[in-house]
Amino acid sequence: MEISLNNHWFRETLIILAVLGLASCDGPHEKAGRETDRAAAAANGQGPIGDGPNERLGEAQDRAETAAREAQEARATAFEKRADQIRREADARAEPLDEQARAIREDRK
Repeated sequence: MEISLNNHWFRETLIILAVLGLASCDGPHEKAGRETDRAAAAANGQGPIGDGPNERLGEAQDRAETAAREAQEARATAFEKRADQIRREADARAEPLDEQARAIREDRK
């Protein structure tokens, strides 16, 4: 099983995670950017502003970090699933050999 963006399951998982990431709460970079924007506005004698440039930049940084973390987790999960599949295949191939070994031992008795 190849792990790539061409893998249907992997691609769908990334899309779902990205959508969930967009709906998440404010991250640390966004909060820091908001505080920077507020401090700059106060220093210039302005009142509170909406989403300032530092807040938007921080939000983008938070989204990028979250997406990278979620992609890494999805990749790790895909490798675990592949490892489980290989173990099942190995167990299935080993079972007839175990049966042959038991039959040989029973014939010795």
